[in-house]
Formats: sequence, structure tokens, C-alpha cells
Amino acid sequence: MANRRGILVAFLAALLVVAALAPAARADEGSGRVLVVGDSLAELTDPYLGHLLPGVPLTLNAVGGSNSFQIFDLFQESYEPSDSVIVFDAGTNDDPHYPQILAENLAKVAQTVGNRCLVVPTIHGFTVSGVDNAGKNRVVAEFAASRPGTQTPDWAGFVHTHPQLMQSDNLHPIEAGSEARARLIAAGIDRCLAGEPNAPVASGANEGAIPPGDVGQNGEAEGELSPSNESFEPAGEAPATASSSGPEPGSQPIAEAVHFKLVDRVAVRRAEVEKEERRGKVAAAAVAALASVLP
Repeated sequence: MANRRGILVAFLAALLVVAALAPAARADEGSGRVLVVGDSLAELTDPYLGHLLPGVPLTLNAVGGSNSFQIFDLFQESYEPSDSVIVFDAGTNDDPHYPQILAENLAKVAQTVGNRCLVVPTIHGFTVSGVDNAGKNRVVAEFAASRPGTQTPDWAGFVHTHPQLMQSDNLHPIEAGSEARARLIAAGIDRCLAGEPNAPVASGANEGAIPPGDVGQNGEAEGELSPSNESFEPAGEAPATASSSGPEPGSQPIAEAVHFKLVDRVAVRRAEVEKEERRGKVAAAAVAALASVLP
């Protein structure tokens, strides 16, 4: 009888170990923290996210003027395996002649984060030498289609239907537009955290340019691309073709960088350490209970 009681105690102790370690298995897929990396649009968006996502731990890293290569560098320096959601707010400063740049960097992020949820906004950016952002937005749509659960807040569609919320450069939003953009991204983060599928956007030449049920500023139907009135002069003269001594075509940002950075993870890391200590104590107690009843 005593032996049976000992086995029962050992079994209950084992259950305690499983219960204590089960959250850790979920934490291996992320602990609920959100990482946001991006350019000047992220700079304008980030200040609103904390208010829109109360209780959600955020890590923000944005550098104005960055292209996808540089934003991937920001991702590498900021990403931690405990992140549950990654907002890769990139592509605006990529040369639209080379949409494969965005595709390459999205693929590298996906390879790094595994099954964690990604938020990738559609792109409203410069038209360069007559080439608009349709190619980059196709990349976003194809990436989301290949990776279920990826959220694609439709910033491109929003801009085309709300031009009054843009600054005179038609690239950066005014304050109200920045808050509206933050709401789009916060909704994508919420859907990620809830495990919901991506909200569909319109399909067409510029994926998501005009959302379903909306009409563009010039009467365009959903899925159509509004005529671009954007003008842009590169920050510096770039070579027409690649050279052995120069950078890869399209690898340089098309706008001057305005540096801004906000990364603060001390409090979050402290909470993680305390959680690990608590788990360790529970596991140690369970092991001690097992040892006391086993021969």
C-alpha cells in the first residue's frame, strides 16, 4: 500500500513537472512579444502602437531611409527567439526596378523565425523612372500566399483612398495618417496573436492597391492601380549598370537616411529571467518529490 502511495505521489509530481514546463513549450514558439523593424514610416507609426496594444511587449527598431537589406540588418540585431510576432515594415525605399530585393529579405526573415507570425504591410512608395510599386506588392501578396497566417495590412490601399492624410511628398502620412497606419498594423498584430488567418486584400496589378468595396481617389475600382503623381529625384546619381567595384543594382536606398532608433528590452528580459527562475524552482521541487519516493 505504501508503495502504491509512493507511485501516486511520483505520478502527481510528474504532472507538476509537465504543467510547469508546458508554457515553456509554447514560449519556444514565442512569448507574446512583438518586434517591429522598419524605416521612416515605422518611425511615424511606432509611437501609437503601445496605446493600441496595451499589455503587449514591444521591441521597436527603425532607421529612416532604410531599404530591405538594411531593415533585415535591424531585424538581425533585434530578433530574439522569444518574439512571437515580427513586423517587417520594409520595401518603401527599395528601388522598384528590383522587387526581388524585398522577396529575398522576406525569405531570410521567414527562414529565421520559423512558424512565428509575420506582419508585412503593402507598399506605397516612390515611382522611379516610370516604375511603380506593383512589383513589390506582388512580392508581398505571393509571400503571404505561400505562408498562411502572414498578415498584410493594406497601407497601399489606404493611401489611395485617403490621399488627404498624406504629407506633400505623398510618401509620409500626416499625424492622423500615422495613427491610421498604426491601427492597420496593430490589427495585423492582434490577428497574429490570436492565430487568425490573413484578412484578404484585393487582387490586381498592384495587389491590394484598392481594397474590396472601396473606390480610388480617381474612381478606380477595387484591385486597380491609381495613376501615380509621385515624383522623385534620387539622393545621389547612381550608375546605370552594375560594375565589379560598385554595389549590386538596387541594393542602395533611394532616399537619404534620417536616423532614428528605439530599442529597449531590459524590462522584458528581466521578466524572462524571473520566469525561468520560477520554472527552475518548480522543476527542482518535482524532482525532489520523485527522489523521496523512489528506491
